[in-house]
Amino acid sequence: MTISILQIGAENWAPYITDKLDWHHTSVLDLPTFLAMQRDPYVLEQTYVLLTDDHLESTLLSSQINEWPALRVIYFAHEVASDFQKILDERRAFRIEENTPENVEKRIVTDMDTSQYGFSRRFSAEQLIPYVPEGIHLQRQGDFSTQFEGEFGEDWQQLGTLKAGTSDFQSGRANEVWLEYNHTEKAEPALLFVFYKNGEVLTQQLIAGQSLRQLTTVAPPEDYENYEILVLGKGQGTLDFYVIHQRASRHGLGHLLPGGTWQLSKENEEVLSYFNPGNHQKPLIVSFADTRLHVDGFEMQEALNRLGTPYLLFTDARIQGGAFDIGTAEYEATIIRIIKQKMKTLGLRAEDLILMGASMGSYPALYYAADLNPAAVVIAKPIVNLGTFTAGSTISRGFDYGWRLDVRRYLSGYVRPDDNVAMNEKLWKHIENTNWTNIKVALFSMSQDEYDGQSLGQLLDFFAKHNVPVKHESEEGQHTEKLDEMVDFMMTNLNVLQNTMRAEGE
Repeated sequence: MTISILQIGAENWAPYITDKLDWHHTSVLDLPTFLAMQRDPYVLEQTYVLLTDDHLESTLLSSQINEWPALRVIYFAHEVASDFQKILDERRAFRIEENTPENVEKRIVTDMDTSQYGFSRRFSAEQLIPYVPEGIHLQRQGDFSTQFEGEFGEDWQQLGTLKAGTSDFQSGRANEVWLEYNHTEKAEPALLFVFYKNGEVLTQQLIAGQSLRQLTTVAPPEDYENYEILVLGKGQGTLDFYVIHQRASRHGLGHLLPGGTWQLSKENEEVLSYFNPGNHQKPLIVSFADTRLHVDGFEMQEALNRLGTPYLLFTDARIQGGAFDIGTAEYEATIIRIIKQKMKTLGLRAEDLILMGASMGSYPALYYAADLNPAAVVIAKPIVNLGTFTAGSTISRGFDYGWRLDVRRYLSGYVRPDDNVAMNEKLWKHIENTNWTNIKVALFSMSQDEYDGQSLGQLLDFFAKHNVPVKHESEEGQHTEKLDEMVDFMMTNLNVLQNTMRAEGE
């Protein structure tokens, strides 16, 4: 879909802009007239507002920006009045260095589209072609882990080739690369991206050392035909490879979505979040995404935009599919810290917070309620007993099976039947001592849920024992059915909760 732009500035750039953008122009003084001619003068009809004056101080303009949705303004001005800058920061405006029509258009087209593009590949038998040098031992642990152990030598040595697709890089765009791996102290891994044309090497890019502990941008040459990723190692010890992620780069303007945030825990686990301050009024809705086995991305953005309230999205991309947004104490502390930071930014308290999630996302919504004591939890198709879920064989989607075992291995360190009880108890022990009487719960379930359906009765018993005010709706069908009904239930209850919480605060 074509990006539409409302340019606000003295000079109209329309003659210099191509049909890649749907362009509209007004000056600051004519802005009220421009908006009055819209079907709804209070709605921002364009995808983004672009401010092209180099000096920004108009209170008329800043007041209007404050009324428009967040994450929708782009600017490059070097002279910005302090009050104006404060509003730009609060509305999470995007500052760019480009300041000419041609360069600004290119930047917007390349980096500001609202589609999400990201995928991951495991180092599995299907996706990694190993080259095991003499004296090196190769060991696989399901799809989760591929280990090379031995003396690799002082120079880089190829250990395998990851299969790559011709559509991995979008036209004209670079990818950000993140490798999930582990290693012993004296063993070093590396990735070598090699691009070909007519069977000859065009360019290659090595990612090694500290570059593997941060996002690295890989830009393919314009006329390449195919590429491959060589897996390298040197030194001595063990190299343990899990997953490689590639996501379209926005060159500093966000991750997955414009404004999306990527950060690492102290244990080098990535945490992806997206914050929209909305209208700065309570509640803050924190939404955890379901598993995404083939593409990385946030969920619920459009639906929550329509609600208008502040929201914070999490998506768990670890181990190609996610690990229920939990893990080590450090990882969980990172999630909690991000949520509390956004609450502080908005000036909100625990009683102004709603946690929500469906399927995999239902687990962290319940789990972190014990740490945050929110006003409400809105969940659908809950999965709560991770031991039973990851060991079960009744799930109809056969491609899930490897992921579930990977989750089990990732969270417990093993794939053993004896771990079922401990994995099941992780949630119940964590939430048992929480005062649930003041936490409202909205629950949507499926009558023939084959994923973790047997736990529904246990969850309802828990709520009854703790005197939790529950609104429960059940639909006929299996886990993957009735998606529209599920979203409608969640959004209806969020809207009711929002109105109630704001009315109580008046």
